[in-house]
Amino acid sequence: MELLERPVYQPLWQAARRRVESNGLSLDGAPLTLNALTAEELNAIAGLLGVHRPGGSSIRVPLGLLDSALRSSVVGQGLLDVLSTLGGPLVDRRATKERDEADRARLWSQLAAHPAVAASPRVGAWLDQVRTTGLARRLAHEHEGDAVSRVLDTLSAIWASNGRLRLAVLAAEVTGDSHGLDRGKPAGTLAVHALSWLSEQTFPRDAVDWRRTWSEAGVACDDLSCDVLVLNLPGHAAQPLRLTLRQALSWQPGPVVHGVVYVTENPAIVAGAADQLTDRPPTMVCLDGIPSTAALVVLDGLTGAGWTALYHGDFDWRGLAIAGVLARKVPAAKPWRFGAPDYLKALERGLGTVALSGRVTSSPWDAELAPAMQEAGVAVYEEQVISDLLADMA
Repeated sequence: MELLERPVYQPLWQAARRRVESNGLSLDGAPLTLNALTAEELNAIAGLLGVHRPGGSSIRVPLGLLDSALRSSVVGQGLLDVLSTLGGPLVDRRATKERDEADRARLWSQLAAHPAVAASPRVGAWLDQVRTTGLARRLAHEHEGDAVSRVLDTLSAIWASNGRLRLAVLAAEVTGDSHGLDRGKPAGTLAVHALSWLSEQTFPRDAVDWRRTWSEAGVACDDLSCDVLVLNLPGHAAQPLRLTLRQALSWQPGPVVHGVVYVTENPAIVAGAADQLTDRPPTMVCLDGIPSTAALVVLDGLTGAGWTALYHGDFDWRGLAIAGVLARKVPAAKPWRFGAPDYLKALERGLGTVALSGRVTSSPWDAELAPAMQEAGVAVYEEQVISDLLADMA
């Protein structure tokens, strides 16, 4: 065996080991082709095989011939035994790969049975996407199952929370680590990817977008980055201002007469009310997208104290989605000029000029609104009907 350990045979043993390990420890298949050999290596390998040395620097080695040559030599062992003696036990990489693939298929089958998948078919589509693209494996390597499972637990926790969560508390609950969903952690990256996928938004490009993605899901990354735009909120000046979540949590409506809070989607409506309704400014909350945790806290405080919350948004698919989220998280909120008749009147005035885009969304508060929008195919934005909204608030 010492003879076979000589350096001149190393290219042969290395290539033979790679071939048989990838071939199910079989000697079948095309001959090995060894290239760029030195004259000494060619002589040694040809001599071992009992063949004439070929010209050039390459040689073809049938594994069956090599196995026979080793058995009939003073070595008296076949190729598999020789390779094991020289380089350690052989690994059946084909069988290992098949076992890994079977284990992975079982893993993803178990993940597909998670309650979060049953709750939303789009979660199943997200699962297929991160599996087929290999994203989960690239991020979490052999722990991809744990990372994806924690993302599904995160989605379930968000949906059960009614949108009032802090990221660190959520992370501790689903991962056992308050930093387990941080930016850069596999579960955190996959969770934000899932939230972006489900809302049909692009993956966050920076920390600001990252926090916004969590906030739109009802999760505050911290008490200061999450905020809400308000106007004439009880206890605050009758001017537009932004309250952080920390401020919203410490705020109470106080002993005031129950009133109406107008909830809008766009800051321009708040600015218009502040400019034109200076004598009796209305109380307003601007969502500026999916309701943030701070917005939900303020609206909870007002509706809990008996206030009526009226909501208006853009007549586009995202506007309907925002209204749907608000309806689920603040059940006391009521639509305000946000039904099919209002949309059709706006069209009669020639306000619908931009084509609708994005995923079609339902309108549970008015079953006729979404079909009317789909049929007309155009959007009507809040800014286009601001005069009507200001008249109501006046």
